[in-house]
Amino acid sequence: MYDAIVVGAGPAGGMAARALAGSGFRTLVLEKKKVVGEPVQCAEGVSRFGLESNGLRAQDEWVAQPIAGAACVVPNGASFSITRLPGYAIDRAAFDRWIVGGAVDRGAEVRTSTRVTGLEARDRGWRVQANGRSFEGRIVVAADGPTSFLARSLGLVRSQEQIVAYEYRFPRDAVPALDPERFLLYIGERYDGGYAWIFPKGDFVNVGAGGHIDAHAATLEFCKEHGIDPSRRERIIAGTIPYRYELSSYAIPGFAVAGDAAGVANPMNGAGIHPGIFSGRLAGEFAAMALERDDPAAMTAYDRALRSSPFLDPLLWWMIDRVRGWSDRLMDDVGEELARTAWKSVNLGTALRTLVRKPWLGLHSREFLRMIRALELCEHYGW
Repeated sequence: MYDAIVVGAGPAGGMAARALAGSGFRTLVLEKKKVVGEPVQCAEGVSRFGLESNGLRAQDEWVAQPIAGAACVVPNGASFSITRLPGYAIDRAAFDRWIVGGAVDRGAEVRTSTRVTGLEARDRGWRVQANGRSFEGRIVVAADGPTSFLARSLGLVRSQEQIVAYEYRFPRDAVPALDPERFLLYIGERYDGGYAWIFPKGDFVNVGAGGHIDAHAATLEFCKEHGIDPSRRERIIAGTIPYRYELSSYAIPGFAVAGDAAGVANPMNGAGIHPGIFSGRLAGEFAAMALERDDPAAMTAYDRALRSSPFLDPLLWWMIDRVRGWSDRLMDDVGEELARTAWKSVNLGTALRTLVRKPWLGLHSREFLRMIRALELCEHYGW
């Protein structure tokens, strides 16, 4: 009998296991992959705030390069800064192993190549079926990725909407349209609320596209338009990103769901590392509290805490739904105006001057006001 079983050894599962093992509880981590972190399914960017607000510090073993922020590029080529807060391009596989390694250092046991196939409630906890074996645990944290098998098996998932992302990793000299210190996000009608990207990563560059689109075709077209030869790619990365999940609850007595399994990736940009480590840490802390009190029902407080967090602010879904209806012309107009001034400095005066130049933008004034708030959320919690 384990005190806690964590399913999934990504950032969310690793953080949950760290919290549990660090509190002295016998913790088992089950991971279906043969090697933790591989294959990579991520554009590999995270903010410094995202790490440090969750008690983590950047490490040379997984930081590919520091990043000075991110910019959005509209269809006509104009760009504006999304954030100037610092962050990192990381080696995601090494990052995942470091997170999980911290749990092992605290006493957690990890079993790879172990696919969970069933979950059954027991008198004193749970029985987890995996690879033809049974594992008993008082608490289960499901961090099993966007398919969220465990949450679905318990009937917690009401609906799931996912998008697909596709990416090439190139040597640095293969990508001419490169800002060496910032992530670039290219938006347009063609991406249907998603975007294409160029993310510098030390000696390499990640180039890809994602959204409600054919991500493979969009990535090829983007490379063609920017003079990038796909044959020079060194790696192909593809993955599923949770876009809009509705769960009846993120926790029930003795059970919590975190990370991509909970659908907490930012719908504005698909970022999942920061919400993953946050939700995993939170789930682990509530699980440890439930074990300390010998009260599985204490886990349900995690549901309230996660729902009240910035990561699940309904404004983010409202805003991306509006953006999906914007024309390229509207995106160009917004980009040109924000290129003239930082979005943080937008006030009534700048809004009035903009309306004098482009009165048709007044039709979208409510969206623009809410967009500023969405950008504030994304600056701190969106990457």
